[in-house]
Amino acid sequence: MISFRCGRCAEWVKVDDAEAGRGVACQRCHHVNICPPASIAPPVRQRRSPAPAPSASSAWLWSGVVALLVAAAGWLVWSAVGGSNATAAPASAATPVEALQQALLRQNVGKPGDPILNRMYADLSARHFSGALPALEVLWEPRLADVSTLAAQAFKLEGMFGHVGRKSVILLNPDLQTDRQALSRALSHEIVHAHLFATGNANAEHGPAFQAVLRRLAQEGAFEGLVSNDEDRTNLRAWLDAESARLDTERADLDRVGAEIERDRVEVERALADLNAQMTAANAQGQGWPPQTEVAAITGKRDDYNRRAIDANERIERDRADVAHFNREVARYNLMLVYPDGLDEKALMKTRTVK
Repeated sequence: MISFRCGRCAEWVKVDDAEAGRGVACQRCHHVNICPPASIAPPVRQRRSPAPAPSASSAWLWSGVVALLVAAAGWLVWSAVGGSNATAAPASAATPVEALQQALLRQNVGKPGDPILNRMYADLSARHFSGALPALEVLWEPRLADVSTLAAQAFKLEGMFGHVGRKSVILLNPDLQTDRQALSRALSHEIVHAHLFATGNANAEHGPAFQAVLRRLAQEGAFEGLVSNDEDRTNLRAWLDAESARLDTERADLDRVGAEIERDRVEVERALADLNAQMTAANAQGQGWPPQTEVAAITGKRDDYNRRAIDANERIERDRADVAHFNREVARYNLMLVYPDGLDEKALMKTRTVK
């Protein structure tokens, strides 16, 4: 029996020895962990807490963001497996996942890279490293998906930097071809590993040195992502959930007010039409004009309707502005989620060397 703590909620996870090296879901928070060997238990460390799902009543406000959130979740689970930090591996792999990663490195080192990916790599080197990144090839590797399948079903391995002897390579999942922003994030993440390895900091993993370079790339516009910490994300998500509920309530009230105003409009228009008809007939006959009290009552209803309509239109404009602000904050939150810091990877994957 292997016992280890979940990397997200620190709950104890107990599985059979046969699960070593496989993806195991925590029964408490459902985070997918890579089960360590029977003799090794990863250290417990704090991770970001999973954000609560929006209520069903606010689904209309979040519908445009679902794809981004799903993508972000895929990135985080992938990072937890540690594919991008498989910069090297021993002759004898500790897990089936590591063994497959080693095989992919050996099969790809020395092959010519994809021309488009190589150009992206050279461009990032020129713009952000004064052309000083190490010479290496960047290739599409479909079997990165097999690493995901071998480890667990809940994540997608998007990239991996590694080396065999003095030759280095970056492998990227072909699924990234349809998402330029995700490709830029994955490539930037692996480039930081390549840069640190080339400058003698091969053991930086995702520590302060890695984060400092990645932060610089984000600030310089190498990829779309927003640096944040757990408190930033927690506070913003809490505001988004509360604001989403408030906007739902406001929209429901606006619908109610709108229906009332429409009924009033129909009544006021009918009353004014009747009044005008009476006035026209009285003018023609020279008698029978409606009493002034009736005229005052109808014109009062008209004026009250106009005031309520103006107030409703002002509320609608404020609501539109609030929704626009909410959507901007959703976009900011999503950029926090997809920021490729790889922090979950360090506790689950150790740097190794291919012999």
